[in-house]
Amino acid sequence: MPWKPDRALMLGLAVLACAVGIGLFANVALAGYFGLSALLVSGARGPRRTAAIGGLAVVMAVISGIWDDRFGKPQHLAAVGLVIAQSAVAVWIAVHRSLREAELRHRESELRQVRAVADVAQRALLPDVPTTIEGAALAARYLSAAEEASIGGDLYEVVATKHTIRVIIGDVRGKGLPAVRLASVVLGAFREAAVTWLEPEQVAAACAQAVNRQAEAEDFVTALLLDIHPDGRLSLCSAGHHPPMHLSRRPSDGAEVTGGGQERAGQEMRLKSPSPPLGLAERFTPTAGQWAVGDRLLLFTDGLIEARSPGGEFFPLQDHLDVLFDGTLEEALDRLTERVTLHAGGHLRDDLAMLLIERRPLASEPTVPRQLSAADNNGPRTGSRVTDPDAEPPATATPAASGGPVYVRAIGLGASGWRRLRAGRSHRSA
Repeated sequence: MPWKPDRALMLGLAVLACAVGIGLFANVALAGYFGLSALLVSGARGPRRTAAIGGLAVVMAVISGIWDDRFGKPQHLAAVGLVIAQSAVAVWIAVHRSLREAELRHRESELRQVRAVADVAQRALLPDVPTTIEGAALAARYLSAAEEASIGGDLYEVVATKHTIRVIIGDVRGKGLPAVRLASVVLGAFREAAVTWLEPEQVAAACAQAVNRQAEAEDFVTALLLDIHPDGRLSLCSAGHHPPMHLSRRPSDGAEVTGGGQERAGQEMRLKSPSPPLGLAERFTPTAGQWAVGDRLLLFTDGLIEARSPGGEFFPLQDHLDVLFDGTLEEALDRLTERVTLHAGGHLRDDLAMLLIERRPLASEPTVPRQLSAADNNGPRTGSRVTDPDAEPPATATPAASGGPVYVRAIGLGASGWRRLRAGRSHRSA
């Protein structure tokens, strides 16, 4: 390994050499300034090298007194004492600087460990969405508003059962670790209920019960639950969440005509009766929908439509739906992410989750879904009352190992809107 000169040490030696040379050959008393070389080195090197330069400066100060016949005189002794003091101060500076740097390195090491734990938590809470499930293709995006954070209060998950693809997307009120904790509660309840209950409103009720048990007084979660059936039927259940965008290539009134002569349109799906968020309601009303092969659904949290420009304008999602029709799902989400980030001036103020789903043709003709039974591997477990439409969800909902999860969002005010609504009610009651 080639030797590399120590620039700080070389600078200190150069200053000392210059001072000694001027003092000896120009007959100028500069011995009292020899200690400046140690002070220079202390700003960049440790106490050992600083002490070495300081000791050398003291030796040169003593030798200079012998050279000019001032050795032992008061002026010479004062100069040597000054160099000793300067060298001592330089060593003290180097020691404290080294201790501070060691503390910073320790903190950086702890931060790297915390980030590693956060990455593991992200993979546990928000696992990679499967790119394809029979009858559908999927892609997801998650952007955290917190710098250096991978996860926040937004959530999504996809669970494939024997007869449906079940999706949830949601937004937890608040930020930080409390929001992450409540998001994990909702995801655990959804994963268990998705393979236990037959109807989406029963799954929503199970998630609501989990939130009621674990949340603080002012906490709630907006969520949209979606069931995708192989015959193109959709069942949506909203808990105060924004409706998904339906991107269709079929001719319709007001549709945009592309250069290839094909019409396409994007519009919000109308939900029959959106309910309050999880934690504020226990009963939910499903909405039926339909989509065709090639159609896409965009599910998102309010971090998308509430992204503000530097001038305070909200992101006009309807004006940017054109980027979602062409290319792969990943490319479409990349383009939309680029546009919303550009609109927000490069920094999002709220977490943002998006899920884009496209209907694909089945490998075989879909069969009429039969009633789920306890014998199904992914079906309801023994004792679940799936045949009773009025059945209440189970008393507990814990995470279960199931197929790959996905997330969706529903109609409503969004988490921030419900926060404002609750704040208004609290103000009136006061």
